[in-house]
Amino acid sequence: MRPAPRMCRSGQRAACDFRPIHAPPPLCHSPRMPQTRILGVAGLTAWLMVGLPVVIQGATVPGLMPRWAIAYLLFGALFIADLRHPRLSFLAMEALCVVVIVLLLCDGFEGTLMVLIAMRLPSLVDRKRGLAWIAVQTLLLAGAVAFHWNGRSAFLLTPAYFGFQILAFFSFELLEREMRTSAQLRAMQDLVADGGRLAERLRIARELHDALGHHLTALTLNLEAALMRTEGAAHGDVEKAQSLARTLLADVRLIVAEKNADDCLDLGRALRTLVADLPRPRVQLDVDDALRVDDPEHGLVILRCVQEVVTNAARHSGAENLWISVRRSGDAFEVHARDDGRGRGASRDGFGLRGMRERIEQAGGELTIESGAGGFALTAFLPARSAP
Repeated sequence: MRPAPRMCRSGQRAACDFRPIHAPPPLCHSPRMPQTRILGVAGLTAWLMVGLPVVIQGATVPGLMPRWAIAYLLFGALFIADLRHPRLSFLAMEALCVVVIVLLLCDGFEGTLMVLIAMRLPSLVDRKRGLAWIAVQTLLLAGAVAFHWNGRSAFLLTPAYFGFQILAFFSFELLEREMRTSAQLRAMQDLVADGGRLAERLRIARELHDALGHHLTALTLNLEAALMRTEGAAHGDVEKAQSLARTLLADVRLIVAEKNADDCLDLGRALRTLVADLPRPRVQLDVDDALRVDDPEHGLVILRCVQEVVTNAARHSGAENLWISVRRSGDAFEVHARDDGRGRGASRDGFGLRGMRERIEQAGGELTIESGAGGFALTAFLPARSAP
């Protein structure tokens, strides 16, 4: 059912508030199971199953069980802490706890805990570093098994757990990529929906201005001519009709002007959708709730700029935190971003940064990039409207 039109500031019904019937439907925001919840359920189950056989059998050597229990419980605490506050240091200590557990009381299933660490890696490091991490912790596991049992046992156990870790890593890397793509699609959908709504309002405004305004102007001119040829009481009636026609024409122009002033894209909502639910890096977005963009093309450029900054921080810089600020200063938009990652060693921009620079310069803006040991920093200036 079409919603009732709202009341404009002048108290009249606003003809510009109709929703376009051809506007794209909103994407289905189906509730998805957060990645941390998946890891929490899987990790708790695996952690309990690994420790249960040892608890049932007990320790044959006095004094081993308390030390094993400390390492075992510490792994669980670190796992929960990492889910809440992701840190590579937590994962490193978890791997060390697994090695200690194997050295003390090995039941052959401790490699499952290494798989949990591999599942967590895609949200913290890139593919190259993640695979290297898996290789190192697998070697540590093999060494601990060989020390506790023998080399043959290590040869039989560790290859299978290495394969499980690789499978878990790529599976969760794919999940991480789909989460990021989904956020980008939702942000784009917000802008497309706003663009369709603005296009429909623009069409209605043009109809009001061109058709109704034209006829009211012609009516005013005809009434003016009639006013010159009438006398007496009829002259007064025609003069009132002419005044009403001029008032109606002024009201139409005022409604069209107010609609053009209010029509703009809700860029802040699209940006918040883009960075929502991203596990790494933690994005601190500073954007005014009242931020609006008059030009849909410039809104898309800003969205793409922020999207590339987030992607660069997640894939290349290894940053844990990313600060983004989007402001409108006069007739220009300012985008400031910085992270606490590694920065770039090379002075030449990558493909994504080159594409961002080209978009901004084509829109009449400027882009400045600084990168070094202190992290990656970006500043972009973009005019609020396209040059005529």
